Amino acid sequence: MAKQTEPRRKTNSPVSSRSGQQANRAGQPARPARTSRNSERARQQRQRRRRRNKLVFRVVCGLLICAAIVLAPTVFFRVSHITVTGDTRYTEQELIDASGVREGDNMFFLDSSHIAQILQAKYPYLDTVKLHRRLPSTLQIEITERTAALSVEVNGEYLLMDMTGKVLEKNGQVADNTVEVVGAEAEKLKVGDTVGDEQEKLQTVLDLMNLMTQYEMNDKVGSIDIEKAYDVRMRFDDRYTILLGNLSDLEHKIQFLQAILKEPSLPETGIIDLTDDKKAHYRPDDTVSTSEEQDDTEEADDAAETGQSGDSTDDGQEQDSTDDSAEQEETGADDASGQEEQADTGAQDGDSSQENSDGQTTGVVLYGKIIL
Repeated sequence: MAKQTEPRRKTNSPVSSRSGQQANRAGQPARPARTSRNSERARQQRQRRRRRNKLVFRVVCGLLICAAIVLAPTVFFRVSHITVTGDTRYTEQELIDASGVREGDNMFFLDSSHIAQILQAKYPYLDTVKLHRRLPSTLQIEITERTAALSVEVNGEYLLMDMTGKVLEKNGQVADNTVEVVGAEAEKLKVGDTVGDEQEKLQTVLDLMNLMTQYEMNDKVGSIDIEKAYDVRMRFDDRYTILLGNLSDLEHKIQFLQAILKEPSLPETGIIDLTDDKKAHYRPDDTVSTSEEQDDTEEADDAAETGQSGDSTDDGQEQDSTDDSAEQEETGADDASGQEEQADTGAQDGDSSQENSDGQTTGVVLYGKIIL
């Protein structure tokens, strides 16, 4: 019988055939190539799976942390105690009730600026309102108050204002440690309002007081009369009446006043006239100003004319009125002559006075004599 031969197996890869032949030559069993590839593929899949698991773990942890951050204040940080600090005329309970904050509110969801606006609108004296969160559950409201600086006369009553021009309250009299302001035309203002551009006289008063504060003289200002914008007057230290005129070149006048008050020869009381930008004039309290003299002269002339146009049958009264008018005219002429002499004396002394760097003559005239 013919011997049957077993058919040769075909190999899928020449590489595996060669490796098998090499292994046979070395006398070692050949490793199947497919098993090697499967192991490598399995190892790579495990690595990818680990990386995917790590990524998922990190995402889940991040979400949990974010949830804890969001939910923790909501669940844990709730208001259980409210305190008010700072010197204030209002009671603690008043401020807490007006703030709208209640126990159990979330501390981190409170609108601090809105609460401050509510309190400042209801209580004009409040200047600043700050909210402080004292974890875990205490809310602190810190208050600072405004200080009244001006008592502005309006129809027999007074509006109290601070140095920013905010109306703090209405009072029946001048408040302690405030400056009385007359003639400011503040009828349209009410409590809680702030002086605006339309209140020109009050703006002028605020500018004046800010300058007096800058030169550390505000605490001695007693009153300001601004009824006539061209003839502003200020009572200072309860000893001097300061005539400021129309307040042009105001800072220069305040500097001038500060220098005058340091002059040793200045009398204890009197009137200091700063209406002239180049020099100041002094006169005693009982001396009437030029404008007042003119007003008195006009009133006397009117009275004389009225007396002359009266009952024509009373010749004696008419003659007396004529004589009085003549005497007043002579007195006025004498006063005018005396004023001219004083003006000439002041001008002569002014020529000998010192000039500052701006070319303006500086000096206070005492009875026609410059002393500064």
